Amino acid sequence: MQDGQVQLSAQRVWELMLWHGQDESNLPPAETLRNLSRDTVAALGQLQQMRSQMDALRASLSQVFWICDSSEVRRALLGALGAPPEGDA
Repeated sequence: MQDGQVQLSAQRVWELMLWHGQDESNLPPAETLRNLSRDTVAALGQLQQMRSQMDALRASLSQVFWICDSSEVRRALLGALGAPPEGDA
């Protein structure tokens, strides 16, 4: 299975975090080393994809926020958006 096709469960992501973390006293069982690099690459790919989706969602919500005149909708969007990312004017 290619990296992009791997579906990682929350448990598997947790195991990857343990293996790549700094707490060597809390490692998962040895059999979880199987496909470690493939799953790590898949997790990083999924993270990159989610970041791109979040950036696009944030840009869309920002457009709605500035176009809309309703103060109630603006308050809801502002709560969902949070502070603007660094570098936005």
